[in-house]
Amino acid sequence: MDGAIVAEFAAALGRSDAVITESAILSEKGRDYWGFGGTPGLLLRPCTSDEVVAVVRVAAAHHIPMVTRGGASNCAGAMMPSPDRVMIDLSGMNRILDVDPSARTARVQPGVINADLQQHVAPHGLCFSPDPVSAHLGTVGGNIIENAGGPHALKYGVTYNHVLEVEAVLADGRVIRLNAADDGPDLLGVLIGSEGTLAILTEATVALRPVAPVIRSLMGSFATAHDAASTISAIIRTGTVPAAVEWLDRAGIAGLQKFTDTGYPTDVDAIVLIDIDGSAEAVEYDTEIVHQVLRRTAVEVRRADDEDSRAKLWYGRLHTFDAVVRSGNGFFIGDVTVPRQYIPEMQAAIQAAAARHSDGLLFIAVTGHAGDGDLHPTTFFDRENPGAAAALEAANNEIVAAALALGGTITGEHGVGTEKRQFMTMRFSPVEIAAQRAIKRVFDPAMLLNPGIMLPDPSPDEPALESFEAAVRTALAPYLTSKAAPIADPVPANHAAGAQVAVNADNLSLVVGAAVTLEELSRQLSGQGLTCSAIPADPAGRTVGELVANASGPERDAVRHGLLGLDVVLTDGSAPARFGGENMKDVAGYDTKRLFVGGRDLFGTISTAIFKIAVLK
Repeated sequence: MDGAIVAEFAAALGRSDAVITESAILSEKGRDYWGFGGTPGLLLRPCTSDEVVAVVRVAAAHHIPMVTRGGASNCAGAMMPSPDRVMIDLSGMNRILDVDPSARTARVQPGVINADLQQHVAPHGLCFSPDPVSAHLGTVGGNIIENAGGPHALKYGVTYNHVLEVEAVLADGRVIRLNAADDGPDLLGVLIGSEGTLAILTEATVALRPVAPVIRSLMGSFATAHDAASTISAIIRTGTVPAAVEWLDRAGIAGLQKFTDTGYPTDVDAIVLIDIDGSAEAVEYDTEIVHQVLRRTAVEVRRADDEDSRAKLWYGRLHTFDAVVRSGNGFFIGDVTVPRQYIPEMQAAIQAAAARHSDGLLFIAVTGHAGDGDLHPTTFFDRENPGAAAALEAANNEIVAAALALGGTITGEHGVGTEKRQFMTMRFSPVEIAAQRAIKRVFDPAMLLNPGIMLPDPSPDEPALESFEAAVRTALAPYLTSKAAPIADPVPANHAAGAQVAVNADNLSLVVGAAVTLEELSRQLSGQGLTCSAIPADPAGRTVGELVANASGPERDAVRHGLLGLDVVLTDGSAPARFGGENMKDVAGYDTKRLFVGGRDLFGTISTAIFKIAVLK
C-alpha cells in the first residue's frame, strides 16, 4: 500500500504498534480460524471508538475498502481481505466498560471474547445468553454482526434478542447509536446480522440474564430420526420449553467416535440431548415430564442430575468443534435450517447427498440445534483425493436445495459470507435482493465495508426500488444527528390484506393475515391451547398489520422478539416480497422485516405476519 497513505493511517492512530505492514503478520491475521481469507494491504489495530472513526475517515478519503476482524471464528468465509484493502482488527477493543447487575446489562467494546464476558459477570449470578460453540474464540461484536445463536437459543433466543444498544461507525466516519427502544423502524435489527457490511461496531450494551439455579440433562437414543423428531414435538406440546435440544445422527456419532470417545451409542439413528433449567421445583416437574415423553419412543434414556454427569453427557456434542479440527481430514461445516418437523427429511437428504458423492467424500456428520431446526452437516474428505472438491461442492449444493424445498433457509446462524453468496438468489426473489441492496447503498453508498460479502452480483432482473431506498434513507437520517426517529401518526388497518390464520403446532409458528383482528387471533389460539407473546393484553380493536406497523413501547418489544417473518407489498410498483419465514433461525441476508416493525407503512404495507407461538401451561 502507498507509503503516504500508510503514514496517514499511522498519524490517525498515533501509535507505532497500531499499524502493521509485516507480510508474515498480514498473512496470519488475514485468515480465519478455519484457514480461509487473504492478505490485506495493511493491518490497523484501533483501541477506541475515536480511533476507529479516524482510520475510517482516512480510508474513505482514499476510497480504500475495509474489512473488520474480531475473533475470526466465522464459518462462512466472511473475512476476505486483499492487498487493496485495509483490515481493521477490533480484537484490541476488548474492554468490559460497565456491568449493571441490578439492570442486568453490560456495556462492552466489540472485541470482548464471549467466554470472557461470561466469566466476568458470573460472580453476579448473571450470564450473556448467546452461547455459540465458538464462545472461547468469538467476540461479542462478532456475535452481533453474525446474529449468533447456539444450543440455548431455543429457550433464550439468538443474539438479536439480547442487544439493547449499539454504537457504530458508518463508512464515511459518521457515528450512529441505535437502541432497541427507539420508536420507528427497527434499524438496530437490520444492523444485527449484517456481517460487517453496513457499519463497524464500536460499542454495545447487551442484556444479561440470571444463571439458572438448577440444570438437569437427559439423552434419548432413537431407532429412527422420525421417532426422535416426533418426540421433540411431543415434548414441546406439553408446554415445557427445554433450555436446549441438540441432535446427532448415526453418521455423526460414528464419525466423532473416530476422533474422541463420546460415550454415545453407535447403533441408533439419532440421539437427542436436552437441558432443563430453572428453579429446583420447576426443573423437577419439567424433567419428569420430559423423561416420561422420552420413554415412550426412545430405545434408551439417560439422565444427568449433577454437573459431573452432565459434563460427561454433553462432552461429545460440545467438543465437536475441536474433534473436527483434530481429525486431520479436510472438512466443511454446513448450516441450514428447516421448520422443526422436517428435520428427519433434511437428515435423509443430507445422507443421500453423502451416498451419491461417496467417491469424493468420507462421510457427512449431522449435528445441530433440533429445538429450532438448525442443522450443521459437517462433511469430511481426504485432502489428497482429487475428486473431493467437486464432490463437496455438489453435495453442499444439494443440501442447500433440499433445505429450501422443505421451506427452510440457507443459513441459520453461520451467515452468508462468501460461502453461501451464490445461494442468495435461490433464497430470495429479485425484488427481495433489490430491497437488501438498497439498504446497503443507504448505509454504505461507496461500497467500502466488507465488499464481496453476502449480497450476490447485481442482476438485470432486480427492479429499481427508488421509493423503498428513499424510505430507508429517511429512517436513517435522524440517527446522523444523534436523534431517534420522531413518533409518526399510526397507520390505519390495511383491509385489503388477507384474513387467514394457519397454525403450525409442530413448529410452534403462526402465519396470519394482516387484516385479522387481535381479538380474533387470540380467540383462535386459546381455543387450541396456544398463545402468542406478541399479542397485547389490550387489543383495542386493532389488526395484526396495525400492531406491527405501529409497534411502540412495551408492545414493540414483544413484537420484535416474537416476529419471524412478513409478507409485504413494497411502495415501488406494488412489488410483493417475503422477509423471514417460519424458520426459528435465519441469518440469510439483511433482516429486512425489521424495517416494518414500527415502520408506519413507510416501506410498504404488510399483508401477512409470521410469529412464534407457545403452548399454554
